[in-house]
Amino acid sequence: MLSALSIKNYAIIELVEIQFDHQLNIITGETGAGKSILLGALNLILGKRADTNVLRNADEKCSIEAIFKIKNYQLQSFFIENDLEYEDDTIIRREINPNGKSRAFINDSPVTLDVLKTLTEQLVDIYAQGETQHLIDKFFFCEILDELSKQTNVVKEYQTRYFEYKQKQNKLQKLIDTQLSLQKEFDFISFQYNELKEAEIEADEFENIEHELGLLQHAEVIKRNLSEAYNLLDGNEYPALNQMLQANKLMMPLANFHPVIAEMHDKLTSIVDDVKSMTRQMNNLADVTDYNEERVQMLSEKQTIVNKLMQKHHVSEVNDLLRIQQTLHQKMETYSNSSEEIIKIENELLQDEKNLLSTAQRISKNRNEKIKTAESKVTSLLADLGMPYGHIVLDSKTVDKTGLNSHGIDEIKLLFSANKGSVPQALDEVGSGGEKSRLMLAIKSLVAETTTLPTLIFDEIDTGISGEVALKVGNILRTLGTKHQVIAITHLPQVAAKANTHLFVYKNHEKEKTETAIKIINGEERVHELAVMLSGNNPPKEAIENAKRLLH
Repeated sequence: MLSALSIKNYAIIELVEIQFDHQLNIITGETGAGKSILLGALNLILGKRADTNVLRNADEKCSIEAIFKIKNYQLQSFFIENDLEYEDDTIIRREINPNGKSRAFINDSPVTLDVLKTLTEQLVDIYAQGETQHLIDKFFFCEILDELSKQTNVVKEYQTRYFEYKQKQNKLQKLIDTQLSLQKEFDFISFQYNELKEAEIEADEFENIEHELGLLQHAEVIKRNLSEAYNLLDGNEYPALNQMLQANKLMMPLANFHPVIAEMHDKLTSIVDDVKSMTRQMNNLADVTDYNEERVQMLSEKQTIVNKLMQKHHVSEVNDLLRIQQTLHQKMETYSNSSEEIIKIENELLQDEKNLLSTAQRISKNRNEKIKTAESKVTSLLADLGMPYGHIVLDSKTVDKTGLNSHGIDEIKLLFSANKGSVPQALDEVGSGGEKSRLMLAIKSLVAETTTLPTLIFDEIDTGISGEVALKVGNILRTLGTKHQVIAITHLPQVAAKANTHLFVYKNHEKEKTETAIKIINGEERVHELAVMLSGNNPPKEAIENAKRLLH
């Protein structure tokens, strides 16, 4: 429920603060006083776009603030999902800065317009005279019939599963597109991967091949020179190693006499040990070093293969080839996994579709059982509104499973006739503005019996009617006000007289600039306003008496 509205620096409004009743609120005032301006300001709260043209003072920001009492509307989950602080008295604010930038807030937390709209759509429903887009929406009456069938929770659950189903369909299509793209190059990728795999490339292998080939190709020289070096050190008649041992032996008794000699002795001992180790290595290497033609050929072929692969893939390192091989393998796995995932999702979708269809058929059955009830109630309300021959037909069309939509398998078209003997036709082909307004009021009244929509706003919905019909419109609005908060802008005294709270909009000329003001009127002040609505300014006594009668 909208409990309060504050408007600052908007159009011809400097500052207006309005308190609303929880039942029927009627807004009246002379033409041009600013009634539609109030509605325009409220539309900003509901997420409509804004520009700087609305600024009364171009150098100051415009601020619209509304307080909604939302305790009874189970909206806590919305606040949790959007990381917003929940308050029973929730404050929604729009600000428009002189630079044209607009900001929206829920309980002082900045939000996007989409978030704002999502919340306010659950708080307020506005209908202005001439707006019939709801009535021609093929799903509008699905929702009404769901309310009458008391299956809104079932439908919400269906819609949750339906959107999951659509998301899964989108995922499947992306996988199929990816697979088709990969399929075109899969053979080529497989060829490249297998070519690299068959080469059995190892990390740093190129360097190792070069090293081993160098050894094998110079095996004879290496073997000969190692053998000769060994003989010089430890293998001929006068080996160098023996001479070094003799020299060290001669120095040993002298080590105690001079520190330099001791140091030389230690160094020579270390050198002798190193030479002994080297000679053993020389001898071992010479023994195992042999030319292997078969090994040389194998390594040369491997070197050629690796060189060609590096040239082919435009890389200079063997490790780069390994990375390319890994990438190709991943692409092949993606293709394979994609195929498996596609089959899995396709099977899931078949089951999802079966379950959705079953639920949708049950929902459709319940709707169709309430069509006659809805037609009868609306027709009855139209008679109360001065249209004794007015009636509607809800033309329900059931689509096949391929036509599953967010509301099930139903598409419902409203057909309308205001005249006796006339065949009901599509609403956009028949009906005056006034007739359509009364039709919408009748439908809203029907919906009000079951829906929990907090606030209904009617902007001059009574245009084109008068007299007894106007009284009936006022009575219906009054009845609506017992179940919902209703805010209605009207020019009809018969309607205004039914208000629980009467708000009067007027122009204030006391300041330097004309500005819109609003106040709650009661007693004589209200009688006078109704009399003015009946007969114009300076109403005669008869008009005043008529106004009093309207209030009783």
